[in-house]
Amino acid sequence: MGGLRKRRNRMTGRVRKQRLRRYRRRGTLRGRRALGRKAAAPAAVTTNSDPGMALRAFEAGREASIHSSDTENAGPLKWMNRCWNDWADANRVSGLGWSAYHDIAGKFAAGFQSAAGVRLGNVVLVPTRKTIGAVVTAMNEEKAIPGVMEQLGRLPLDETIVVVNGSADQTFWSARKLSGGIVVHYVRPLGHDVGRAIGAKLARADIVLFLDGDFPIFAEHLVPFIHAVEKGTDVALNDITPYIDVFASRDPVTIVKEMLNRALGREELAANSLTAVPHALSRKALDTIGCANLMVPPKAQALAIRNGLRVDTAMSVDVISKNRVRDKNSGRDNPVSHLIVGDHLEALELLMRTDGARLRDADNIRNRNVLGRATS
Repeated sequence: MGGLRKRRNRMTGRVRKQRLRRYRRRGTLRGRRALGRKAAAPAAVTTNSDPGMALRAFEAGREASIHSSDTENAGPLKWMNRCWNDWADANRVSGLGWSAYHDIAGKFAAGFQSAAGVRLGNVVLVPTRKTIGAVVTAMNEEKAIPGVMEQLGRLPLDETIVVVNGSADQTFWSARKLSGGIVVHYVRPLGHDVGRAIGAKLARADIVLFLDGDFPIFAEHLVPFIHAVEKGTDVALNDITPYIDVFASRDPVTIVKEMLNRALGREELAANSLTAVPHALSRKALDTIGCANLMVPPKAQALAIRNGLRVDTAMSVDVISKNRVRDKNSGRDNPVSHLIVGDHLEALELLMRTDGARLRDADNIRNRNVLGRATS
């Protein structure tokens, strides 16, 4: 029996790897369970763009550069993005899959730059006119932070906030040199997620992205989070479903994440949580949740759902295999794991205060008074 169990586990691991390769080839990293529900943003597909539309986009970019002027002094990238949205709305670009979208947007950007005589590089245009901000938290990430800032620099962001804390290396100086935005520096470590709350407090944008400084995420993979908020989602989560193993092999953190979502009546969210980056919040979400509550992400997620905010997944980004291994987050039983489990218990306690000890699963079967009042 033991041999059969081991063989089955080996097959499960092999099948899981095949699934991941298939998702990457297709350009979509949304999980199998996510396919049956309405997505907050179109899943990435391999649909090729219409060559005719690509040519029209290039010419439209040239025309926009020649016949429009940056009257608001927004800067060439932001102004290009506004012109792109005007043309994209008129040509129904929003109906394309992400692969085709980026192809068409890239042609528009190339045409705009060629006519304007500016070189902005491989920029990524986004389907929104709202202001966009990014909050990055970093601790001892001097090697990774340049790549993180490079990818963010490809987006038409209105503000970038980097919260550096407890770093013994050159993270602060790298962020100060490369970010072009606000850099907040704390000499001592703040602890998990406190930096995100500080960045949220400082942010003024309509849409705010949250990332860690551990490793760069392609700008193209951040666009669906922005688009989801543009289309009405208040909390756009990273869908980590494709990277989660079968239930028997799951760690306590994954189990408690799914438990909280079930307690909130959102089983379709599975183990997706504000604990994982990247994610994006609307201005409405930030005001409703409160920046201080972002220090405990599961609590913030519970407050968002209980207050009627729209919470959904936007895109799948593999942050599990890329997550930097540290002394406190490695191994099945580690301090970070205990912290996150405790965060979820705090969120459940919040729900119990409003919904009762059994939450919404009332006991309507037992006659508990037959032997007198039970102790509580």
